[in-house]
Amino acid sequence: MSDDNRQVYISYAWGGESERIVNELDADLQAKGITIIRDKRDLGFKGMIRDFMKEIGRGHAVIVVISDKYLKSPNCMFELVEIAKNKDFYDRIFPIVLADADIYNPVNRIKYIKHWEDKLKELDEAMRTVSSANLQGMREEIDSYDEIRDNISNLTFFLKDMNTLTPEMHENSDFSSIISGVEKRLGKASAPSVKADPQKSSPKAGDVKKQDAPKKAETPAPASSGGYDDYLNDVIKRLFRDDYAELEEERFGELKFKKALEKTNKYMFNTLDEFHRFVVLEENDLDDDRFIELEKEIKQYTKELSGERASYVYTICLILVNGVSASLKKLIYNTKPAKYAFSELGSSVMVVYSAAENEIVYPKTITEENNSDYKGKIKEYLNP
Repeated sequence: MSDDNRQVYISYAWGGESERIVNELDADLQAKGITIIRDKRDLGFKGMIRDFMKEIGRGHAVIVVISDKYLKSPNCMFELVEIAKNKDFYDRIFPIVLADADIYNPVNRIKYIKHWEDKLKELDEAMRTVSSANLQGMREEIDSYDEIRDNISNLTFFLKDMNTLTPEMHENSDFSSIISGVEKRLGKASAPSVKADPQKSSPKAGDVKKQDAPKKAETPAPASSGGYDDYLNDVIKRLFRDDYAELEEERFGELKFKKALEKTNKYMFNTLDEFHRFVVLEENDLDDDRFIELEKEIKQYTKELSGERASYVYTICLILVNGVSASLKKLIYNTKPAKYAFSELGSSVMVVYSAAENEIVYPKTITEENNSDYKGKIKEYLNP
């Protein structure tokens, strides 16, 4: 197999939710023209498993699906240790952590350490029952168990400390964050190297001039709205396709929406209306405080709409920005669903689109009030 820097490897435990997610991700990556190297497809009959696992460890980009089964599997953990042993571990790894791999609880992380201590002890005791002359090949096994035992604590802490999003968020966004990250990683790998022009190599005697003062590095200009115009046009087309109607000159207090669309559905045996609304804001510099302020305003906007109509109003506010800082991403991901009084008939969700990353960011936990279907609508209409 080629050691091409443009290849993407995947490390996962066979079966169950892991395999289902890998199959979905595989299809989504292929739709983007990216093929992942996976054992079931690429190892082949009589392929050398250990060599293949070491190749995964050297991979330029490696997607890792972490599950309880993965963390207890000698082969999976061998791959993870191999990945970590090679440089740029953080840049090369793209993890998805399943719910059954409870690495966020320190007590459970200790259970994984104990699991490998017990496995190592069990193997060591078994080896003592036979002559050392008959243990050819077993030394590699015990060395591997030893390495896993020594590294499991650091590896699980590293993964726990990384904001890997939830599997649901990845699936609802068609793995957009993973795909975007992989594409960037591959882009770095495939960038052509720049060779020196032999005609412009070292200066000849008499050619040396006084050096100009170094120029001050120019600050890149922020992306224009063109960075998200195409994305917004696609969103609008999808909404029009499903009978959303555009609202002209919609505003709320100081907020003037770039776009606003609404669709009315019937409920309660087709006797009452419920309103599904998308509003779009454009922000030049969205920081944490501004996001919190906008979230409060959109909640109030929805509350007043539902009060006027005496009916359910479900609002998704899409904020278009050039880029999203790490702190803002963390704030958005960890935003808890707003609590609504029994008499309140409206609810809202905030979604931020980053033009620089071509991805959407929204809370891990979303209120699903009655027929709001926020997750479904975000996936259907807002995914880049």
